[in-house]
Amino acid sequence: MGVREFTFEDVKDILVNRVGLPEDAISDDPNQTFDELGLDSLAFVEIQLAIQQEYGFTIPDEDANQITTIGEAIEYSNRRLQEQEA
Repeated sequence: MGVREFTFEDVKDILVNRVGLPEDAISDDPNQTFDELGLDSLAFVEIQLAIQQEYGFTIPDEDANQITTIGEAIEYSNRRLQEQEA
């Protein structure tokens, strides 16, 4: 089995189904920030938990605090997935 990949669709799924954002609020712009989406810290923790549960790695709070855009979340998650496979 190859390395799992965390994609924009995965982020969108979490934002819609776990956080409750309307699908049309989420653009496929990797530079869209979570602030622009109107997410508060509680919503961000929900995203963090969803990724941890689904993909099986822990996101330390100090790392999570550095992730401000959709693209950064995807990049970080894929880096962690690759580390798991190594």
